[in-house]
Amino acid sequence: MGEDYLNLVAMGLIMAPIAYLAKITLTVAIIVLITETSNRSLFLASLLASIPIVSILAIVWMHNEGKSSQDIAIFADGVLLLIIPSLLCFALISYLLRKGWDFYPSLGIGILATVIAYLIFIRVIERMGWIATQTS
Repeated sequence: MGEDYLNLVAMGLIMAPIAYLAKITLTVAIIVLITETSNRSLFLASLLASIPIVSILAIVWMHNEGKSSQDIAIFADGVLLLIIPSLLCFALISYLLRKGWDFYPSLGIGILATVIAYLIFIRVIERMGWIATQTS
């Protein structure tokens, strides 16, 4: 029994880094796929980027790691709600670039405005009881 337990522990120590490496590799592959696709079709790259691949993968990994259905539902609710302030980033970047701003100032303002929007929005949804931000 002791030897079997040690074998399971050793296997877990080996598999955990492999799982993390797989997650990182898949994430990088998705980013490369989107950027390479943008060389051929900006619309198709936009479509690929808009698919909630990261959220779906996170949900699958949470399920595979034993998270409860309730935890996954809370996560999905949070993602759904937090899409709202994230839209500000893309709207501002697009607007500023069309007005002739350089790329990095547009990106910086879009990100900064989105961070501020997140902070405000999270406070609002907490006070309204729509979401709990405490960790489980």
